[in-house]
Amino acid sequence: MPGAVTPRSRTSLFALLLAAAMMNVAYTMLIPLVPELTGRFGLSPFTLAAAFSGFAFAKALAQPVGGLLVDKVTRLALLGVVGLFATAGSIVGLAFAGDGTQVLVWRLVWGLAEGFTMPVLYRLAAQLGTTTGLGTSRVMGWFGGSAVAGMTIGPALVGLLHGAIGFTGVFLTGAGLTAISAVLLVSIRDTPRPAVDQQVKPLAISRTTAWRLVCLVAIFAVIDFVNNAVFSALEPVLPLHVQSENPGAALVTTSVLYTAGLVMFMIVSVSCARFIESRPLLLVAGVGFGVMTAGLLVISVFGGVVMLWVGFLVFMATQPVLYVVARQGVSQLPAHRLGRAYGAFGMVSDIGFIVGPLVGVALYERFTGTTFGLLAIVTGLAAGAALLARRLPARLTGAEDESPAAPVPGR
Repeated sequence: MPGAVTPRSRTSLFALLLAAAMMNVAYTMLIPLVPELTGRFGLSPFTLAAAFSGFAFAKALAQPVGGLLVDKVTRLALLGVVGLFATAGSIVGLAFAGDGTQVLVWRLVWGLAEGFTMPVLYRLAAQLGTTTGLGTSRVMGWFGGSAVAGMTIGPALVGLLHGAIGFTGVFLTGAGLTAISAVLLVSIRDTPRPAVDQQVKPLAISRTTAWRLVCLVAIFAVIDFVNNAVFSALEPVLPLHVQSENPGAALVTTSVLYTAGLVMFMIVSVSCARFIESRPLLLVAGVGFGVMTAGLLVISVFGGVVMLWVGFLVFMATQPVLYVVARQGVSQLPAHRLGRAYGAFGMVSDIGFIVGPLVGVALYERFTGTTFGLLAIVTGLAAGAALLARRLPARLTGAEDESPAAPVPGR
């Protein structure tokens, strides 16, 4: 049974959370550098979108491979060390890119390395949620908050350091932080691996068939897919929109806006676990997408700098709620299947990062300012779909195996 947090498990958890933060610093460095990518490397808007979506495509392909290895190896942390050092190496390659083609190639390698690593980190987070007795939702929330803390630092570092050390220096800094995150995982080498599933309030799905497990993973993977797609659509669109409104201060404005948004994500991420644990996951997802729709409509309908800030911060406040909901849903599977489950989940989820930038740029090229309203339609439909999914037969989610007195988190 899960017990109290011991010094050893506390150290392992701290190392994982700090590693999650440090490895994500480099990820968001690329966002405020969109104007430089279009100028220095001559990237067109669609080539720029390919740099974002190509990363996600490679990451999506690599995640099932990483997931399969997670279920087969016993030294998960060492597997993560290999993946993170490979990630750091790809960022070094990007730092010294000489043209647009090299930028695209190194983004693909970066995506492959990170995709290989993510199932390891998710499995370690779920495992530590069990062995520390803190619960999966809370640890996943902290993991997401830590990751976004690193993402928050990325744009801020660009704003602070770019003038002094330039494009190459900024990404070498990101590569160094990623390498340090790999070293941190070494301290998790002695974390015990539970022989049976000991998640807090899990769905009892031991009698379900394989296709029902796939259905359960798919429901929450699609939630994460939409969440990621809309977020990544804004990654190129929002800087382009800011640049069109205020060309002289586009880099600084984008850096500050994304830093504030990611701080909002981090705050909500570390504080929403108890709320999510006590309510049906699909209900929370539906309401979350509804609030996200309102934020996008504020940007689209009202316009102006103030409403851009308000709408974007509302949007970013709902992102972590959906993030935790999706991962808590997958964590309800038996422990011995979690590696493959997170691999498949991550592949579907990351397709959102592939589709999002391409769709976002296509909409912006055609509709410009009304792009935010069109994205609001997507999130509004997702809200309705999540609420309707609560009416699916219990056999599709494994809820029929719950005892009458137990809550059904997925519904």
